[in-house]
Amino acid sequence: MIAFESATNTSPTLDQRLAKGEIPAAHALSYAINLGQALRQMHDAGQVHGAVSPVNITVSGTRLELLPAAAPADGATPYTAPELLQGQPADARSDIFSFGAVAYEMLTGRPAFRGDNRAALAEAILHAVPRSSGNPGIDLFLSTCLAKDPAARFERMQKVLLELKLLAVHARRAENPARRGQAAAARRAELQEIETRLVSRLEAHERTASDTGRATREALDTLREQISALGAQFAAAQQRAEQGASSARRTIEAIGERIAQTEEGLDALRQDFMTHVENAVADLHDLRDCLDAQGAAIESARRAQAQTDNLVEGVVEALDLLQSSVIEQTEEGFLGVD
Repeated sequence: MIAFESATNTSPTLDQRLAKGEIPAAHALSYAINLGQALRQMHDAGQVHGAVSPVNITVSGTRLELLPAAAPADGATPYTAPELLQGQPADARSDIFSFGAVAYEMLTGRPAFRGDNRAALAEAILHAVPRSSGNPGIDLFLSTCLAKDPAARFERMQKVLLELKLLAVHARRAENPARRGQAAAARRAELQEIETRLVSRLEAHERTASDTGRATREALDTLREQISALGAQFAAAQQRAEQGASSARRTIEAIGERIAQTEEGLDALRQDFMTHVENAVADLHDLRDCLDAQGAAIESARRAQAQTDNLVEGVVEALDLLQSSVIEQTEEGFLGVD
């Protein structure tokens, strides 16, 4: 939280000070800078005041102290931002509007907005444009602080303080013509001294340029000689390169001939290989036909062998049957004889 300074019994408010009469421009700008610094500190801490007005500001010597608002403002005051009258919450830009109204009153000695009653005052805040202060720079600054649209005001108190400090510098220059004359004389003396130094440096530069030009000419002559020598070396190198290129061409041609001969040999080898392949394929076909024929012959022989085996088996069985019949007949004969 921002710590506010408490007003002492002997510290009047800015409202009381304004009631005594106009504040000199330099003091008013200094007061405005003090007030702006307090608001910047508060805004940087993420807080807003919401009720900046002379009754919440004390004057202590050449400085102002911003006090916290005792309670929310009841209705419009000459320092209330337009958006607050429309029910919007207070934020940094509404504080900037209130700051601008306080600064306007310090710099001009009159409120920025007036009204016979609260409704008239609210109407003035919403639509009226404050009178000129007589100083274009201050008018531009105040009009930016007091813009009706929050988006048209300064975005941050940092920018407000920067503009205030520039206005304070211009005000100090305008307040003291004698000092401006002394400053002008000092500047003229300074300029004369600078001019003398520049003339001296220019002469030194001219001498240096003359020496540099002479050295440059000598360097150019040397460079020309080197270029000429390099040209001769280049011509010799070019001749050697041409001779090398001619030799390379002959070598390439010889290699081309060898490649052509090699390709012819490869073609002959390919043809021979294809012939051998074709012959081998034909031989394989013949071999397969022969194998097929042999297989058929073997199969026929196997069948003949099987038939032969069946025939032999039939013959054996017939012989066996015949033998058995003969034996039986013989035995019957013997039995009959007995």
